[in-house]
Amino acid sequence: MSPEQAEGKTADARSDIFSFGTVLYEMLSGRRAFSGGSAAAVIGAIVLKEPEPLNAPPALDAIVRKCLAKPPEGRFQTASNLRAALEGVSTQDGSAIKWQSVARAIAVSLLVIGCVAAVVIYRKESRNGHIDSIAVLPLEIRSNDPDAEFISDGITESINNSLAQLPNLKVIPLSVALPYKGKATDVQKIGEDLGVQAVLTGHIGQRGDDLTVGVGLDDVRDRKQLWGEQYHRKLADLLNIQSDIAKEVSQRLRSQLSAADQKKLTKGSTDSPEAYQLYLKGKYYTNKFTKDGFSKGLDYFNQAIVVDPNYGLAYTGLAYNYINQQDWYIRPNEAGPRAREAAKRALAIDESDADAHVALAIASQWYEWDWPVAEREFKRAIELNPNNAEAHSYYAWFLAPMGRKDEAVAEAKRALQADPFSPLANFAGGSVSVFTHQWDQAIEQLLAAKELAPAFWFNSCFLGRAYEQVGKMPEAIAEFKSALELDKDNTEILSGLGDAYAVAGNKTEAQKVLDQLRGLSEHGYVSPYSLAVIYAGLKEKDQAFAWLERAFNERSYFMAVYFPTDARLDTLHADPRFAALKRRVGLPE
Repeated sequence: MSPEQAEGKTADARSDIFSFGTVLYEMLSGRRAFSGGSAAAVIGAIVLKEPEPLNAPPALDAIVRKCLAKPPEGRFQTASNLRAALEGVSTQDGSAIKWQSVARAIAVSLLVIGCVAAVVIYRKESRNGHIDSIAVLPLEIRSNDPDAEFISDGITESINNSLAQLPNLKVIPLSVALPYKGKATDVQKIGEDLGVQAVLTGHIGQRGDDLTVGVGLDDVRDRKQLWGEQYHRKLADLLNIQSDIAKEVSQRLRSQLSAADQKKLTKGSTDSPEAYQLYLKGKYYTNKFTKDGFSKGLDYFNQAIVVDPNYGLAYTGLAYNYINQQDWYIRPNEAGPRAREAAKRALAIDESDADAHVALAIASQWYEWDWPVAEREFKRAIELNPNNAEAHSYYAWFLAPMGRKDEAVAEAKRALQADPFSPLANFAGGSVSVFTHQWDQAIEQLLAAKELAPAFWFNSCFLGRAYEQVGKMPEAIAEFKSALELDKDNTEILSGLGDAYAVAGNKTEAQKVLDQLRGLSEHGYVSPYSLAVIYAGLKEKDQAFAWLERAFNERSYFMAVYFPTDARLDTLHADPRFAALKRRVGLPE
């Protein structure tokens, strides 16, 4: 993958030359040009780092370097120029004849074999009309109406989720297709970049209650449009538009849908256009991951359920909203039971909803502290959808506090493999490295994750924790401040900042953060764990344990997920109260 592909920018033939350069580098050196502990780290290296020098003649090294230039204009502009350069490699040193032969062999064999293989594969696929992979690109917005964005995102996600239910059809995760939003679409190039045979594109326009939605389905192997349609409907007909598109695309990809497949397209859904619109708004605002966004999302999900009490997906969305607010903005004893109840209602409607199983697993771990049920539900979610990046990410967060470090790291890697561009999956790798105290790896992974999702404040929060553990206090404080710019009243970020000030010896600023948290507690919920961490940093053990005891009594999710491995509490480990508290939580010794 070239730097421009990694960043979701337009790619051309020079991107292929970069990829050729990575293969050539590895053939000559026996190691990869760009490496890392996770997909996010590798992508970060591709974008930001230079490979180590080759032990090869300068002329050959220069060719490889030119292939691997970050900007496309710095590379060979055509394959023929690259071939000529490789064939021309020679030096006065007779020992370099071997390298000249290698270069000539590579130039001839790779280019010839690559071209022949591409033609054979292309011809084979062209003869076979069956399509088994598709990317649904975000609908282009052609409207100044702010509601158009939630409609665009919602329809795209709904279609993506519906198609993902079909057997033997690979559907690219929405996060992978998201970088193409609002950009010129060369469907054949996009298909090649994403490794799919079909691409669904479209646009949406809104004026008041009038909607215009245009979509097209293309077989990118031969630039053949399989289907296209323009919908001129009212906003109230949004559900039918989404349903019609999903059914039409499914029918084009599968000449005949079984009754079971048709049912999968709508399972857990609703027949109410009003409920569907409310659900889309709930998803849109919840995904902003801010206090205001969660509040609005919660309201819309509840409205959707009032309109249709049997709307399974709305219950799943409601469960996730409560889960993400727990211990940040809502008390555990309020959020935990409500998340669990919503997840169980969703599963009563559709037992095959993998996301609902994940939600139930999280509620069982974070609030109930019921470890066997939590693990059973995580495994059931992964069984239903092995490519569910959220299931793998949250399961990794279950395994780390249980002391199963190797399994946690492996699960975080599976999350990235399932969805390399998911903000949560990229964060999971870095956060698990924090839980397992692999600080350098955590920093590398979180920097790459932050590059991919700069608005996801969790990356900066955990990056600050990692910097603190390697003694880089100015960098740690800067990361917490950066996270606060994204969500200014987030108590977990404030807790991290206060602890960093305390560890850096700035007790005055640490006390200011404590005062700020107490002020916030007068108007909303502040987890006792957030204060305990700062007191631990100030080495006030009795205060730290007093607040940890409160967190235990409130069944804080921090006690189930962070507490067992939180390096910020290391100064408390020698105190018998720490081991006793860990036993009471029910975690392994």
